[in-house]
Amino acid sequence: MVTLKYQNLAFSEKEGRIRILFLKIYYFYLDRKELEKIGKLRVNRHSISFRTDKREENVRQKFEFMLTQGFEHLVSTVNGKPALYVHRNSGIPLIGSNDFGIIDRGTNTIEIKPLTTCNIDCIFCSVDHLKRHSDIVVETDYLIEELKKVIEKKENRVNIHIGSQGDPSLYGELVRLVREIRKIRKVNAISMVTNGILINRTMADKLIKAGMTHFHISLHSLDPERASRLANAPYPVKKVMETCRYIVKHAHLLLVPVWMAGINDKDVEDVILFGKEIGADLGVQNYLEYSFGKKPVNPMPMKLFFMKIKELEKKLEVNLTTLNEDLGFKVDTKLKKPFRKGDTINVEIKARGRLLNSYIAVAGERVVTVISSDNLKGHVKARIIRDKDNIFSAVPA
Repeated sequence: MVTLKYQNLAFSEKEGRIRILFLKIYYFYLDRKELEKIGKLRVNRHSISFRTDKREENVRQKFEFMLTQGFEHLVSTVNGKPALYVHRNSGIPLIGSNDFGIIDRGTNTIEIKPLTTCNIDCIFCSVDHLKRHSDIVVETDYLIEELKKVIEKKENRVNIHIGSQGDPSLYGELVRLVREIRKIRKVNAISMVTNGILINRTMADKLIKAGMTHFHISLHSLDPERASRLANAPYPVKKVMETCRYIVKHAHLLLVPVWMAGINDKDVEDVILFGKEIGADLGVQNYLEYSFGKKPVNPMPMKLFFMKIKELEKKLEVNLTTLNEDLGFKVDTKLKKPFRKGDTINVEIKARGRLLNSYIAVAGERVVTVISSDNLKGHVKARIIRDKDNIFSAVPA
């Protein structure tokens, strides 16, 4: 009998197939008959056993080859979309995309995006998941490995912000990710932005113990009905408020409501007063319109927005413009750009992108998003049309 154990895989059986759950929210199936060519099998929650005389290394090699094939059919349990697993052997770098990986904007704050999946569908979302046809999830060890390389280039101590085009709380290895980041000597603060739905006291404690120092909670209304309407999904306001009351006693808490003029004006005031009551910092955000985001209302002009923020500061006697400076934000070394806007380069197409008519391509140590309605495969020539912050977009040349 050979038993193979996997911490991040959960096995179950369904209608002659073995269902494999990965990082808690992604899955694929393997055919039982194909697996039994290795040996008669039995599955437990985090292990699979084969009755065979073969050596363990041979069994593992055959099974993990089948796993590799299965990962090509990875699906999100949250939204039913196909998911791409980006790992150290995928041939896909972690710098160059705004969707996933590592983003460095030339400061001592580095943003990492371990996944794109979200558990709600906010009416004002800058991403608009209805326009995204797939999800992406990144291997923890690969993310840490590449993050260390970026940190080494920085002159100052760095802050790591865990963001996402979804919600980081869905990442199955979030606690371990934070723990591994905290081990890096040059790291100062670790923050994350979340809608707070999946963060309870137990999870907050685990994250804080692992090294999380700052929580940014996207709370847009204290009214349960309106909060759910804004989230376009059931939103447990009372539970999130209780979590906020707990976190603020043990870590730094920043409430970051998005202000949509004419939609949640009074709600923003309520959130500000709640933050003032519990001692949280406040960072009110103006709703902004993005090309592939949702558009529930016309954006408030920034000049008007800042004027209204000043009015709220006086009315509610609260600071909304000067955030706590404990993060020590500084301009720092920028990563070098291997190519510039206007350059024509050779790229290798690796996968379909999240948006229609987009591809994830690779050139050297960078990801390049190639925009084309053609069916692209293999190596193609592409002209760079965006290079800001080492985030690259291109079109076929």
